[in-house]
Amino acid sequence: MERATGGWGLSVNFFRVPWILDGPWYQTWLTSFLLLVLFFLYGMWYGLVYRCWSLPGLAAFIAAQILVGVLVVVVLAVTHNWLAFDHFFNSTLTLPTLLAVLVTVAVLLGLGGFTTMRRVTI
Repeated sequence: MERATGGWGLSVNFFRVPWILDGPWYQTWLTSFLLLVLFFLYGMWYGLVYRCWSLPGLAAFIAAQILVGVLVVVVLAVTHNWLAFDHFFNSTLTLPTLLAVLVTVAVLLGLGGFTTMRRVTI
């Protein structure tokens, strides 16, 4: 429907994001699968942190993530590297590069979840 109407008549891509999901079928499936695994592992890690350290641990986990995000923004602002950041996301990031980044993040989340899971008591 979206493709037939030219993006709902407004050139809006909602279901088929052009540079991510317009490749061959196996690339679309791989991208969707990697995103599904990534979000599953991220949510699993939240559950493991809550089970292991309860609400104070979960608050510290969220605060650490926010702190890392703020630190990245501060470093980019202080070093004036916004153009390099923009160049990475607009020129360098192709679909295979995105998939490599997603696999790396998923592996790191899986390893972090595994190390957290070993500390959880039943």
